[in-house]
Amino acid sequence: MSQRWDAPASSPTIGTVVAEGRHLTKVYGEGDTAVTALAGVSARFVSGEFTAIMGPSGSGKSTFMHCLAGLDTPTSGSARIGDTDLGSLNESRLTKLRRERIGFVFQSFNLMPTLTALENITLPCDLAGITPDPAWLRELVGTLGLADRLGHRPDQLSGGQQQRVACARALASRPAVVFADEPTGNLDSRAGAQVLSFLQMSATVFGQTVVMVTHDPVAAAYAGRALFLADGQLVHEMAHPSAAGVLEQMKAFDAGQQAAR
Repeated sequence: MSQRWDAPASSPTIGTVVAEGRHLTKVYGEGDTAVTALAGVSARFVSGEFTAIMGPSGSGKSTFMHCLAGLDTPTSGSARIGDTDLGSLNESRLTKLRRERIGFVFQSFNLMPTLTALENITLPCDLAGITPDPAWLRELVGTLGLADRLGHRPDQLSGGQQQRVACARALASRPAVVFADEPTGNLDSRAGAQVLSFLQMSATVFGQTVVMVTHDPVAAAYAGRALFLADGQLVHEMAHPSAAGVLEQMKAFDAGQQAAR
């Protein structure tokens, strides 16, 4: 993968709040069968920041991300992208906001099998009626080492190449925030490191806000900070996380849960 990094001319002001969850709760079911996935989680995400969301299975980390991204509706509280309260939008306006202001990178790549790599990259822009900046698009595909793969369909690409296509797709419209859900879960260590390096540099060089859910301490170490959820609550925050530090924190959560049983 190429290591050429030129910040785009329209990089946002570093430190601007671009996504926020305020007292988010999410309850599934009712009465005796109710399950609380989120119990009042608040957090801010600013431009140029790469945040990892960590926690044991069932901690609410994926639910938190889905509420922030408008993929799920909180039971109470609010999620905002910039100045827009997602709860104030109807479904069509919410879909439009996701296409224009949010980028997504999923574990399963989610590429259209009948489209080429280039067509997959530009698909969200095409659906939104947006023409991506040609210079920015060239910068993305060149940086990700995809320039000679743009005419290939997903089944002609390796897993790492498919995920790099997904990363280019997520950033093609220069969204306010990119949400990544276990982006290296289906990749080997080398391909995973390439994707994580790109997400890290997209924050530090391009000024992109990146929010990543992961269970992997090594992946979390690429982020500038890590938020830890347990039992639907935000219980710890770590600046400049290391793999060893994240692992120790996760072990402490496991020990606490076992002691509570």
